[in-house]
Order: sequence, then C-alpha cells, then structure tokens
Amino acid sequence: MRRLAAAAACLALAGCGGMPFFGGAGAAAGVPAGPVQVALVDAFTGTSPYPLPGPSLQNSVQLEVDAINAGGGLLGSRLQLVAADDQLSPVATPAAVQGLLASRSVRLLVGPSLAGLYLGARPLIESAQVPNCLTTMAADDLMQGTRYSFRAGAPAQGNVPSLLGYVQHGTQLRRIGLVTQEDGSGQAYDRALSDQASRFGLQYVGAAFVAPVGDQKAQVQQMLKQGADAVVLSDDPATAARTLQAITALKAGTRLRALGFSGLSGYGFVQLAGDAAAGVVFASTIATYLSDVPEVRWPAAYRDFVKRAQARFGRAANGVEMNAVPAAADCVVEWARAVAAAGSFDGGRVASAWQSLDVPATESVLGARERFTPDDHDALPADGLSVYQWVKNPNGWGLKQLAGPGG
Repeated sequence: MRRLAAAAACLALAGCGGMPFFGGAGAAAGVPAGPVQVALVDAFTGTSPYPLPGPSLQNSVQLEVDAINAGGGLLGSRLQLVAADDQLSPVATPAAVQGLLASRSVRLLVGPSLAGLYLGARPLIESAQVPNCLTTMAADDLMQGTRYSFRAGAPAQGNVPSLLGYVQHGTQLRRIGLVTQEDGSGQAYDRALSDQASRFGLQYVGAAFVAPVGDQKAQVQQMLKQGADAVVLSDDPATAARTLQAITALKAGTRLRALGFSGLSGYGFVQLAGDAAAGVVFASTIATYLSDVPEVRWPAAYRDFVKRAQARFGRAANGVEMNAVPAAADCVVEWARAVAAAGSFDGGRVASAWQSLDVPATESVLGARERFTPDDHDALPADGLSVYQWVKNPNGWGLKQLAGPGG
C-alpha cells in the first residue's frame, strides 16, 4: 500500500522524474517544528443562491495534501490543511486571512476567490511574504505588480481570445455585444472585448449593463438595435439566466446566440436557466469530465485527479458534478513544484521558483501547459482553455467540447 500511495503522490505532483519532492528534511530551513500548513480561505457560510465553494475547494486541497504525505511529505515535512471561512464578506475576509497568516507554519494560502475579497487580502499577503494561489479571481488589474499571488487559471484577457477564436473559426457570427453587471468583472470583459474583437475579424457593438435583479428586456433590445448576432452573458449565473429569459420572452433566440465564460460552466447555471441554456457556448478551464470526450483522451494528471476525487468524495448534491475543483488541486501541485525547485519553504525563494515553472500539459491538473514568468503569474495562456456548449439530452445536461485540452 505504501508503494501505491507513493506512486499516487508522484502522479498527483505531476511527475517525479528528476524532481526531489520527497525527503531532504535538512533543506527545509526555517520551518518550525511540526507540519507545514497549507491554508484555505473561502466561503463555508454566507448568503448565496449557489452552493458555497468552500467545501469542494477544501476537498481538492485535502486530496493533494494527503497524496504528498502518503509519498513521504515535501522536503521531509508533512503537510496539514487549515481553513478559514470568509463568509463572502469583504469585512470578514481580511480578518480570516490575517488569522491564518499569523501562524509561521502557514507556507501557502489558497484563496480568496472573488476580486472584491482578494482586494482586501492582498496587502496582508504581500506583507506576510507567503505564496498565495487564486482559483477564480477574475480581475486582471489586481494581479499586476504582485510578487506572491499566482492564479490557477487564465485572466479575462485570456478567456476572451479563446472564445473569440472559436466564434471566428467555428461560426458565422460577426457582431457581438455584452450584457452584464457593471462590476469589476463586467468592466474587465467590456475592455477586453473592445480591445480584442477586431483582431478576430469581429465587431464589438458594446455593453449593456444590468442591475443584479430585475427584467433585462431593455438591454436585450439594445443589443438587437445595435445589430448584434451574439451576446456575451455575465459570469454571474443568475444574471446570465435572466438575460436568457429576456431573450426567450422577446422571441430573439434565433437572432442572438448566447456566449460566456467560466461562470457558466457550473451545473447550477443550467438549473437556473432551464431549457434556455441549451446551446450556450462558453470558454473555461477544463471541465471535460462532464463532456462527450472519452476518458482515454483526457489529459493524464487531470484524469487522475477526477478519478481520485470522485472515488473519495462522490458527486455533488445535484448528482452530476464532482465535489472537487481542479484549480484548487493545481494550486497545491504548483506550490509543491516551486518548493522542490527552491529547496526551501521560504516565501521569497518559493515565489521566485514559482514564477519560473513550466509544467507540461500531461502533468497539469488543469490539463494544459502552464508557464509562469516574473511578469505573468497566471497558470494558463489563452490556448490552455477549452470551449464547451451546453447540451440537453434524455439523461440530463452535459457538455459538448468544441475546442481545447482533452478534446
């Protein structure tokens, strides 16, 4: 069993060839007695129309922590997961982060997820000089100038070319608009679409901003008047669902194709949108396990993660999705690689090593090549994302993979 555990840990850490992940306790200079702690801060309680992300993120981190420990630890030290609840609150988040980083045993912080919450936590992270990994934070500007934060995913500027590339080569659509909330994420996508649409032979007709609640017929009519033949939906599933409802009410479904990004990748979106979600195309980090792609074609490390997560944690309450998130697992894998490369748990040395990582697609939990530089702390380039379409079949909802890793 020990040999099997070590082999599983080796695979979870994206390949052991030449990488000294295990043993060498003397290299872990400055680490206090006891286990090295991996900290997670995210929402376990709070008001949200969707399942809170904390538990599934915790499952993902725990899976990789256990795999490393089963293989002998990291630089001779055992790892321990600790977690704090940010309650989706900009007030509670800095306190939660500060409490975690007060411990010298914490050498990696995963989260928080949302841009507004990260904004309050970033100064604490930089001051503590503890490497930080973000799973879904969407605001590109907050990543600029950071030394210790890394993002296991693609920036908005990366999501947009993936989607526009598919629109250019896979459809006859040529005029696109945006219907979204006027928040940081919505503004970022507005800027990105405005900057990049023409590079793909497309015309961007502009954005129509909506309130968090209420009817959106006026905004959809605005898109139609401006000649849009496709509309990019909000990354907020509830807002996106209301846009689709407005398109249906106006009988504009044949005139406006619906597009989007990773916020539409969850099963909660189709449950909110109902039949109107059929045909929605979105760019996202890998979600191939929900798709029509045979398992044999999934990237190796991603396939291993999915199988381990499903075996240990089963499926979510909706009976479809797994109770784990690849990006959160990837955070631990990336950090472990950087620690091994640095030969130390020192935050500055690990951050320097992290921004030099180049991980092959077969060894990435996200199923795509991950390349970091001092000026780019995002794991995935635009060509590392996938493009999917929601399809309703007799057995329920699934994804058709149109482009990307594992396809």
